[in-house]
Amino acid sequence: MRLSTRIAACLLVVFHLALVSAGVCADALDEAVARNREVGVLFSSGDIQGARIRGESVVAENQIALGANHPELARSLYQLAVINMQLGRYDEAGRLHLEALAIREAALSPGDLAIADSVMALGGMYRNRGWYAEAEPYLTRGLALREASLGADSPAVAHSLMELARLYRTQDRFDEAEAAARRALVILEGIHGPEDVRVAEVLNELALNYHNQHRYDDALPYYTRALDIRRQSLPGNHILIARSLGNLAALHHNAGDYAKAEAYYLEALDAKRIVLGDRHPDVAVTLRNLGMMYAEQGRQEDAERRLNEAVAMLEATTGTNTAAVAGTLANLAELYMQQGRLEEAEALLTRAIRIWEEELDARHPAVARALSQLALIQLEQGHLEEAEALQRRSIAILEHAMGAQHPDVATAQGNLALIHEAQRKGADANPL
Repeated sequence: MRLSTRIAACLLVVFHLALVSAGVCADALDEAVARNREVGVLFSSGDIQGARIRGESVVAENQIALGANHPELARSLYQLAVINMQLGRYDEAGRLHLEALAIREAALSPGDLAIADSVMALGGMYRNRGWYAEAEPYLTRGLALREASLGADSPAVAHSLMELARLYRTQDRFDEAEAAARRALVILEGIHGPEDVRVAEVLNELALNYHNQHRYDDALPYYTRALDIRRQSLPGNHILIARSLGNLAALHHNAGDYAKAEAYYLEALDAKRIVLGDRHPDVAVTLRNLGMMYAEQGRQEDAERRLNEAVAMLEATTGTNTAAVAGTLANLAELYMQQGRLEEAEALLTRAIRIWEEELDARHPAVARALSQLALIQLEQGHLEEAEALQRRSIAILEHAMGAQHPDVATAQGNLALIHEAQRKGADANPL
């Protein structure tokens, strides 16, 4: 037997012994890996519910085959957490992510990148729930782990920076968001060149950062360059191209250029229908945005039709009690408030709040904004005590999530002052 062959044989024996010492045979591990891969294929194909159902059974099967503390079981839990996140099942996703992280921290070396993946995923989940204070330590820890293992200029570090940029933008910490995104841009341009689709993602994030600050002229070239890169690099009907068109539509919409906005919205709608079919959550998002723009233009019938289409499509494709449905119900409620249909608006907002509280959290900023709308309805109906209670709850949520100096807090305090004025308690009104 040649030396290299003997070495290979010894390594196989050592590997087998390691598996046996851990209570796992090689065949069992191979089968567990194959089961995890099967779930990943279902998820990648777009069969999210199928992936969830199979993922739950794979967790049970792999726990029996591998034991409760094996890294491959952690992978099963991590996958299932990602799937639940996609479905908006945040409580379940959080439980699974924490379980996966605990296994990885116990079984792997401290610098293992799987630990960083779990930490980043938890940070992203907390951000999506509106738990910004909880999200930041996880995201910064994930960034530090990746920097320590991979160096400061790796694609994974750029990904961590982008996750932080999104968190900071959501909190209106725009300077920090821009700094993180620009560092990610330097990394990715250095690795992939300036015309890569991964660079386009960072350009899009920078555009969103300017867009959220109402710096529309600054946002436009970044959105445009991102679209150009995607058109050059991707097939003509790719979903990322459609999303870039939707971003440009939203920019012109917010800037008040309704003609350009409608043209981009309709182009994005056609592109999404080609790629995704006529009934898909992304299609519903564009219908919702069109409806909101029509409402601003006073095109009440068009607005109501598009918003109802969006609600029905989201209910059919994501379920009747998802965060996406709640957001569109709140948009429809706003239209009804403009029309003086207060009872219908109240019913929609009440349903939206219940969904958000169940699917996100009772402290999410979306809940606070809906409570403010409900307070205004109660004010209009003369129910002043109910209005004040709702508005105070809204302010408490916003202060916790966004900080006392956030503009949304000032708006909510302004609403409270209106309520106090109606109660003839002007002396108690908060300063605007």
